Amino acid sequence: MSALTDTVPGYWAEASERRRVPFVVTLYLVDGHGVARLPPAVERVLDRTVEITGREGLAITNVLDVPGALAAAGRALERAMGMSGVIVLFRCQSLEGSERLMNFLHGAYSLSLLRAA
Repeated sequence: MSALTDTVPGYWAEASERRRVPFVVTLYLVDGHGVARLPPAVERVLDRTVEITGREGLAITNVLDVPGALAAAGRALERAMGMSGVIVLFRCQSLEGSERLMNFLHGAYSLSLLRAA
């Protein structure tokens, strides 16, 4: 495997000092039976996020390539900021959608890489 498929970064999205939430962005992938599956690299980053943050809840948001998807993703992130112990997993329909999502989040929040203390 290449480094691109072995590693997926986790991030913090911060709206203010007291309002922040960790999140991960991945593609929406399905197996041969149409069941959504996470790549091993995403499973590892989620496990690492739990270890670093102590958060164990998972809020999954599907980001489709449709008008209004980014606004809906922003509302989902805002809701998650009000929940204790939550990690947000954005599952994007396409690479382009994941890039649009990251650009949107970068413009709306202060983003930083998730790192162990």
